[in-house]
Amino acid sequence: MTRTALLIALCAAPLLAEAAPADPKQAYIDSTFTAMDTNKDGRVDKSEYAEFQQGRFNKQADSINAAFTAMDKNKDGRISKEEAVVVPEIAKYFTGLDTDGDGYLSLKEMQQAMVAAQTADAPTK
Repeated sequence: MTRTALLIALCAAPLLAEAAPADPKQAYIDSTFTAMDTNKDGRVDKSEYAEFQQGRFNKQADSINAAFTAMDKNKDGRISKEEAVVVPEIAKYFTGLDTDGDGYLSLKEMQQAMVAAQTADAPTK
């Protein structure tokens, strides 16, 4: 390595270390905050937070709808225990997800489970 390249590498190292947080959790928090702070004022207000959460919910709802359609092999608009086996996590928690106890999962039950999962760890204050 030439002296110039070594000098450049030594000077750039602190900048590169700042650019990429070593903690993946912190990197996730930083990128999420940046995505929420749409007006780039360094703060997230209620409307920015609500807009971010709605976008996130819409993407997840699309994913739930697609998964439901894929699992509903006989296209009767509901998921049986037999159909649920293709998604191990759904099969594992089938009884708890089947809130009306009819032995099938409806799209509404799947969507309610998604909302419950998102809010389970939400702060109460």
